[in-house]
Amino acid sequence: MGPTIIVASIIGLVFVAIIVNEIRKKIQGKSSCSCGGNCGACGLCPSKKED
Repeated sequence: MGPTIIVASIIGLVFVAIIVNEIRKKIQGKSSCSCGGNCGACGLCPSKKED
C-alpha cells in the first residue's frame, strides 16, 4: 500500500504543477495555442470556424 500512495502522490504533484504552470502563463498573457494566439490563421486550433 505504501508504494501506491507514493506513486499517486507523484502523479498528483505532476498534475498540480502542470495546472499551476498553465495558470502562470495565462496571467503573463502568453497564449496556450501553439500558433501564438492567431488561431484564425494557423488552422490547427479547434477554435477556428470553417465557413
